[in-house]
Amino acid sequence: MKKNIIQFIKFGIVGVINTFTSYVIVNSCYYLLNLHLQVSNIIAFVLSVLVSFSLNSRFVFKKEQDEKRNVFYALGKTYLTYSFTGLFLTAILTEIECNKLGIPLYIASLMNLVITVPINFILNKFWAFKTKKEKNINYDEMKKMHSFVICAYKDSEYLEECIKSIIEQEVYTDCMLATSTPSKYIENLCKKYNIPYFVRKGKSDIQDDWNFAYSKAKTELVTIAHQDDIYEKEYTKYILENYKKDILMYNTNYYPYKNGEKTTDPNSKIKNFLKFFTRFYKLSKIKFIRVMPLAFGSCINCPSVTYNKKLLGENVFTSELKFALDWDTYLKIARMDGPSIYIPKKLVNYRIHDNATTMEFLKDNKRKADDIIMFNKIWPNFITKLLMKYYIRCYDTYGKGDFNG
Repeated sequence: MKKNIIQFIKFGIVGVINTFTSYVIVNSCYYLLNLHLQVSNIIAFVLSVLVSFSLNSRFVFKKEQDEKRNVFYALGKTYLTYSFTGLFLTAILTEIECNKLGIPLYIASLMNLVITVPINFILNKFWAFKTKKEKNINYDEMKKMHSFVICAYKDSEYLEECIKSIIEQEVYTDCMLATSTPSKYIENLCKKYNIPYFVRKGKSDIQDDWNFAYSKAKTELVTIAHQDDIYEKEYTKYILENYKKDILMYNTNYYPYKNGEKTTDPNSKIKNFLKFFTRFYKLSKIKFIRVMPLAFGSCINCPSVTYNKKLLGENVFTSELKFALDWDTYLKIARMDGPSIYIPKKLVNYRIHDNATTMEFLKDNKRKADDIIMFNKIWPNFITKLLMKYYIRCYDTYGKGDFNG
């Protein structure tokens, strides 16, 4: 509390200096340089805020030795903060006080300071000058907590590329492979890269295959890798950097990967937007924050998910659905007690191609049927019908086929 009061006093002193600097500059530009009044005001604003930023960063919101701050981001946020409080908010308050309440301008100006200065202080302290502590992570120790299990199916031409992306991780962790369709091709790749190979007996089934793969991991954190996808070298590093023992699940952003190239599409941008608040650890503790993104669709890319097996236990996949079993699983986890974190870095290349399992479900309308069931788990039927009119458009990511029935 004492530290905050001292900071507020220092911030007020910088504010006085800022006001004096602005006064000198605007008058110098207008009277000495004969510049237009509005031009003089703009120059005064730009330079005085720059002075404030310099003084605040050195004397008010100083960063500690173990903290880091991006100077350019902080400067940009400072200009936005002063624009909001000094221009936008002040204009609204003056309009209300003078024109609606009849308060004289000289009194209204003083009243505005009582409101704008504390707001300006809060925005500068907790937003513009926010710092991050340098992470001192013992990766050699932490990497023992995580493992990849590749879920392989038939003889995929992309499997070797997936394996290489995992074993070439910047922070290498255990890697193994599980399949219900054993073949010499898969077995030889496992021998080539010296990774353990597990075969599940019985008919292939996505849920059973995923649970089998999941069960083979003996680490606290498990990533079920899909054979067609490619992981960026920093994937494991970011998962471990964001580790907290109460987090149930981690998921990252991704690149849609088509024809051997990283691409973008509206769906991935919408998913990123929907999950915005779940990137914050404290906010993700709120069940509503975790559930709402999933209320508008399957916004979590399943190859980019890492599960906390210690908290979730065995057989995490328990859905009665076939296509939407991942969406159903993430909704189940979102409704559990505990945060699920979104890492907005693009760390997975999610391959989209004609032989993908998703294409099969699109062609026989199973995806559409599952999507309706999922929406009905959250919304009344009339809202589901409305959402589906727009949601089926995302199917075009996989091509312009007649997938919508």
